[in-house]
Amino acid sequence: MDYGTIKKSTSPSMGSQLSFRSIIKVEQHLDWWVSLAEGVGKMKRGLLLAIILIIVFCSGCVSNIGEINKLSGDINQHIKKGDEYYNGAAEDVNNYRLDSAREKCESASSEYNAARLLTSEAMAYAEDSGDEVLIEYLKLVLAEIDAKLNATSELKNAIQLLSMDEVTSANNSLDLANKFMYEAKDYERQRDELVNKNPQKFNI
Repeated sequence: MDYGTIKKSTSPSMGSQLSFRSIIKVEQHLDWWVSLAEGVGKMKRGLLLAIILIIVFCSGCVSNIGEINKLSGDINQHIKKGDEYYNGAAEDVNNYRLDSAREKCESASSEYNAARLLTSEAMAYAEDSGDEVLIEYLKLVLAEIDAKLNATSELKNAIQLLSMDEVTSANNSLDLANKFMYEAKDYERQRDELVNKNPQKFNI
């Protein structure tokens, strides 16, 4: 009996890590603030306020990047684990081990959802920083995760249909699962291109 031709995803790990190098160091801003404070008696009040606001704003940018870096490791791990569970589920479906495949699909969904939640949190920091490259990168990460969630949903649907011997409908769901995984692979490719165009922002 033909149960579809789903193959193991070849997109498991994130090709480009979500780790960013902070170009501006907080220590530099602090040193600058100290040197400016020494001449504070010669400055007008308005000028001092402007300088302090600039320092606070720039320090906030560094803080945002730091928060994203803290989240990046967990995001990568959740996506990696999700991919492993998805690939295991795909292999189980190919061998008609439906109960095992169903369990692995649930685990994959859980991991992908955890990655999405953390990526959304990172996106909030990126938007606060105003870094357009970083924002675009995280948008691609979210799109990749969504595609993998959709693929997992279709795989779960196919498993349910196979358990009811609805082979034709199951094959349609398997085709969709493969389609979404190919889309995820394309988003990963776009991320890699963005990294290559902006090497100064990434640890590569």
